[in-house]
Amino acid sequence: MKNRIFNSLLVLVAYLLTCFAVFTGPHFQSALSVTVGLPSDMRVVASRDVLNVVATEANREAARAQSELLSPLAATTIDASLNVHTFNNLFAFFDRLEDIRLEYELWLIEQDEAREAEYGRWQQAVELWERHLVQAAQMVDDGIDPEQIIGPSEPPEEFYYEMGEFPTEERFAGVPVLLTLAQQEFLLNLSEYEHNDLYDALLATAEFILEPGVIEINATVLLAIQQKLEELLAEGADVGYTIMAASLVANMVFDEELFLRQQEDIANDYVREMVLENELIVAEGERITPEAYAIMQELGLLETEWTRDLVPLAGIFILVGLTMLACCWFIYFYRRRIISHAKEATLVFTLYSAVMIVIWALDGVGYYFLPILAFTMLIAMLVDLRTALVLNLGFTVIAYFVVEGTIQYMIFFMLSGTIVCLLARYTTERNKIMMVAGLAACFNFILSVAISLAFEPHQVAYTFAPLLTIGIFAALNGLLTVVIAVGSLPLWEVLFGVVTPIKLLDLTNPTNPLMRRLTIEAPGTYHHSLIVANLAESAAYDIGANPHIARAGGYYHDIGKLKYPQYFSENITGRNPHEDMDPLSSAQIIISHIAYGQTLAAEYRLPLFLRDIIYQHHGTSLIRYFYCKAKDMENLEDASTIVDKDDYHYPYMIPQSKEAAVVMLADGIEAAVRSMMNQGKDIGDMEAMINKMIKDKLADGSLADSRLSIRDVDVIGKSFYRVLKGMYHERIPYPQEVVVEDAVSRR
Repeated sequence: MKNRIFNSLLVLVAYLLTCFAVFTGPHFQSALSVTVGLPSDMRVVASRDVLNVVATEANREAARAQSELLSPLAATTIDASLNVHTFNNLFAFFDRLEDIRLEYELWLIEQDEAREAEYGRWQQAVELWERHLVQAAQMVDDGIDPEQIIGPSEPPEEFYYEMGEFPTEERFAGVPVLLTLAQQEFLLNLSEYEHNDLYDALLATAEFILEPGVIEINATVLLAIQQKLEELLAEGADVGYTIMAASLVANMVFDEELFLRQQEDIANDYVREMVLENELIVAEGERITPEAYAIMQELGLLETEWTRDLVPLAGIFILVGLTMLACCWFIYFYRRRIISHAKEATLVFTLYSAVMIVIWALDGVGYYFLPILAFTMLIAMLVDLRTALVLNLGFTVIAYFVVEGTIQYMIFFMLSGTIVCLLARYTTERNKIMMVAGLAACFNFILSVAISLAFEPHQVAYTFAPLLTIGIFAALNGLLTVVIAVGSLPLWEVLFGVVTPIKLLDLTNPTNPLMRRLTIEAPGTYHHSLIVANLAESAAYDIGANPHIARAGGYYHDIGKLKYPQYFSENITGRNPHEDMDPLSSAQIIISHIAYGQTLAAEYRLPLFLRDIIYQHHGTSLIRYFYCKAKDMENLEDASTIVDKDDYHYPYMIPQSKEAAVVMLADGIEAAVRSMMNQGKDIGDMEAMINKMIKDKLADGSLADSRLSIRDVDVIGKSFYRVLKGMYHERIPYPQEVVVEDAVSRR
C-alpha cells in the first residue's frame, strides 16, 4: 500500500513537472496577439533593425528565376576524382560480404558440431540398447525373465539430423546491392579462389568502364558491363553485373564552374529589404499583412494562442497524461519489479525529471542537442531493455510538446533511441564501449543526414555545410550519450544501490583485491568458491534468477575464511588443527567466518546483495560434525559439560532471495560431493546425495523465505547434478604399457 501511494506521488509529480515544461515552452510563450487580415489593436514599430523576410524573399525568388533562364554549357569532362565513389562502393560491398561469409562459415562449424553431438548421443542410445539385448540374452540363458531388466524397450531410430537454415536474406538485408536469394547463396558458397576472381573481375570492369568516361548509367553502359564480365568470369557474371550496376557512379560532369558562378551572381543580385529601428510596421487600425506579420515574428513580438484558446493546451495535457499512463501500465503489467522497489521507481523518476528539466532549459536549440538518448540508454543499462524501448517512445512523444518538435525530431529519437537501447547490452564489456560509442555516433550521423535530405532538400541544393554540421552535432550527441551514460553509472550505483552488469564484471574479475587475497591466502577456499559460483550460475540461469548475481555470490560467500583459512577443511594440508581443540571452539571459529565476511564486505564496499548472500548462505543450519563430536564427548565418563545445540547453529538469517538460496545449496552440495568422491564413491551415488541435501534444506525450513517453487528446487538439483557429473566423470583407464610409456616420455 505504501509503495502504491509513493509511486502514485512520483507519477503525479512527473506529470505536473511535464505540464509546467509544456506550459512554459515554445508552444505557449506570451507576446503580441495579432491575426493576418484583421486590424491591429495598436501601433507597432521596429525595436531594432531587422530583415524584411517577405520582401527579401520575393526579391530573391525573382533573381533565382532569372538565373534559371541561363543556359548551361554543353562541355563535359572526366572527373577522375569521382572514380573513387565506384571503387568505394565495391570495397564496401566486399567488406560486408566478407563479414557475412565469415558468419556463414562459423554457422557451418556450429552445425557440424551440433550434428556430431547429436550423433554421439545416438551412439550412446545404440550402445545402451545393445547392452540391454546382451543382458536379456544372458538372463534367458540363466533362466530369468528378461522383462525384469530396466532399460530401453525399443531400439533407437536411425540417426537423422536436420541442419538449421542460415538466415541468408536477413544477413544481406543491410547490403546496399539488391541481390536475389540465389545470388546471395552463390556468393556465400564461393571458394576463396572464386571470391578473389569475382573481386578482381569487378575492379577490372570498373576501370574498363570508367576509363572512357560515364556520363549516365544507361543501357549501353550496362551492356558493356555485362560483356566485360562474361569475358572475365567463367561463372557468376550475372552476380557481378548486379553488383557492378549498383556500385557504378558516373564520372563525367559538366564543366560548370563559370556556369554556376554566373548563375550565383544573378541569383545573389537582389535587394535585401531591411526594416530600420523605430520604423513603422503597422499603424493602429491598419490591417495586418503577411509582410507585417513576418516582420513582427522576426522581432519576436508575436504571442502564441494559449491566452485566447486553451483548447490546444488542454489537449496536450491529456495526451501527455495518456502517454504516461500507457508507460505506467506497461511497467505494472510487465515490469512490476520496478514499482515494488522504491529505489528503482525513484531512479526512473529521477532520470525522467533530470532529463526533462535539461530539455526545458535548452529551449530553442536543435533537436540533435537534446539529451533524450542519455535517458534511454541509462534506463536500458540500469533497469532493462524492454522498459527502455517503451519509455523511449513515451518520452519522445512527451518531449515533442515541450520543445515544439517536428516530424524530423520524432523520427530521429524513435529510431536512434531504439538503436541506443539495443547497443546498451554491449556496454557490459569494457572493450566494446568505444565500439558502442562509435556505432551510436555513426548511426546518428547517417540518420540526421538522411532526415535532412528527406525533409530539407533545398539546403543540400546550395551547400553541404549545414548538412554536415547537423550530422556532426547528431554524432556528438550519440557519442556523448554513451560517455555520459557509462560515466555516470557509479553515481547511480551509489545513490540508488543499482548493481549494473559492469559492476558485476568488476566483482567477478580475478584481479579484484578480495579475489587475489583469496587465491593467495586460502587457495582451497578459492577453488571451492569457483565451483560454487559455477553451480550457482548454472542453476540460477535454469530457474530464471539472475545468474550474474548468483555467480558473484558464489565468489564472495566464503571471504570470511580469510581470517582463519587453516581451520577450514579445503585449506588444511597437514595435521587438522581441530583435533587439538574442543568442539565448541571449533564451531565458533567456523561460525565466525560469516561475521568476518560482513566486515570485509563493508571494508571493500561490496554491494548490498553480496553482503546479504554472505550473511544468509548458511542461514540457521547446524554445524553437525562438531555437534556430534561434542555429544560423543558428553557421553564419556569424564565429560563435565552439557552440550547446548544452539551453540552449534549458525545464528543468522535464512536466504531471502532465489540467488542466496542457490548459493546456500551449491555451497553445501559442493562440499558434500567433494567429500563423497574423495571417499571413493562413484557418480551413481551423487544424484541421491544432491537430492537428499536439498530435501534436508526444505525440511529444516532453510528455503522458506527464498521464493523458490517446488519446480525451481527440482530444476536446481538437476542443474547441480549435470555440472558435478561433468566435473567428476569417469575416465577411461589406460593400458599398463601406455602408462609406462607415457611416464617415460615425461621424464
